[in-house]
Amino acid sequence: NTPRYSRLDLAQWLVSRDNPLTPRVVVNQIWARLFGIGIVRSVNDFGARGDLPSHPELLDWLAGQYQRDLKWSTKALLKTILLSATYRQSSAHRAELVDIDPQNVLLARQNRLRVEGEVVRDLALCSAGLLSPKVGGPSVFPPMPPELAKLSYAGSFSWTDSTGEDRYRRGMYTFFKRTLPHPTLMTFDC
Repeated sequence: NTPRYSRLDLAQWLVSRDNPLTPRVVVNQIWARLFGIGIVRSVNDFGARGDLPSHPELLDWLAGQYQRDLKWSTKALLKTILLSATYRQSSAHRAELVDIDPQNVLLARQNRLRVEGEVVRDLALCSAGLLSPKVGGPSVFPPMPPELAKLSYAGSFSWTDSTGEDRYRRGMYTFFKRTLPHPTLMTFDC
């Protein structure tokens, strides 16, 4: 008789000390966000076709710290990485590294990071002194040409521009319609 497992069983297995995959994947994703490249380059593929880790001992150590000592605290993991000598080193270009480590696998310098489209808009609003500091609440509708909204679902969707500070809320609060993303987000390839 095959045992039946529940979602709780799955959740417990995912964070079990017997399953090293979950903390490794999480650590690698956070590392990739901070450094622009993961310890395992194929961030979305830890399977047989994925890349091998550039620093397997580091990945194992960080995953162990995250799971055991830091008790799954992402804030503590971020602090650990951000206070490391690797993160705090200069990102200045050094000519001798071009031949030694052209792909920056050794992390001798910080990689250039590409900013997401939502952040580009936020940076522009912030530079102009318009970005609203308001946190939370419902989605907002930044100004959009009215003829664009008519393209969605044969005109059955109406976009009413937000007023006041809601016009300048952070990109993460922008109402997102898959069939018609906001033009600013489309411009920056979100």
